[in-house]
Amino acid sequence: MLKLGEVKLPIEKDFEFIRNFCTSDEGWSLENSKKNMKIYTKQDDKFPYKALKCIGDFKCSAKCLYDVVQDSEYCDYWDDRKEQSIDICQVSENSDLIFYLLKFHKPFKKRDFVIQRCWKDYGEEKEKILYNHSVNHSKYPPNSDTVRAVSFITATLIKPTSENTCTFYFVTHADPGGLPPWIVNLSTKLYGPKFVDKLHKACLKYDKWKSKNNPNFMPWIYPEQRKAPMIDWNDIMQLDETDLKKNMIDESKIGESEVESIDLNDEI
Repeated sequence: MLKLGEVKLPIEKDFEFIRNFCTSDEGWSLENSKKNMKIYTKQDDKFPYKALKCIGDFKCSAKCLYDVVQDSEYCDYWDDRKEQSIDICQVSENSDLIFYLLKFHKPFKKRDFVIQRCWKDYGEEKEKILYNHSVNHSKYPPNSDTVRAVSFITATLIKPTSENTCTFYFVTHADPGGLPPWIVNLSTKLYGPKFVDKLHKACLKYDKWKSKNNPNFMPWIYPEQRKAPMIDWNDIMQLDETDLKKNMIDESKIGESEVESIDLNDEI
């Protein structure tokens, strides 16, 4: 099991754990089902928020989906939740640390993460695995303008089903920090399916977009294209959730009527 706050070189056992984590049915409850998508939740008594699992059938190759998930420049184009991402440092050829800033509907504060990402492509027409979890970096401390959210584990498994189709497994267990139960429930029932739908649409438009936007820039495939410095282990600090919560603004009492309009039907 991956340890929250631990920065380490990814090994094969970590990817095996993620594969099993994504495909296991144990403890999961079906919350939402559509023709090509299913949404599940799982309660863990140790944590206040449920884990979320999305499984979707995509009409694109596994490679295309993998590239879309990895391409931060394309993410700026299709994912309206993202405000900023910064490559902090490289850990290895298939791992790095990043700062990620997430937009939220007013009056909620924006959420930010500092995470270690790891990835592995098992080859053409084979599985691709990505995962991340929260860590603590001395140069990216929490600040009063945002809420520091925590990713216990967020994982993606991409399994090819044919040359031009694949199955997308996405599992996340996170603490978004002080949100009211109603918006957490909304995320489970509506935002999960919405995210999968938007990702699928983004995949169908990716090849055309990429051909006109830095077509040869793929640092997840070509490590020499990465610009971030190698990790300085002295910058890695212990991650203490208790300290994070001491300085966190409690937004759990905000009601639905106080939040700006939420459009669940926007297009990319």
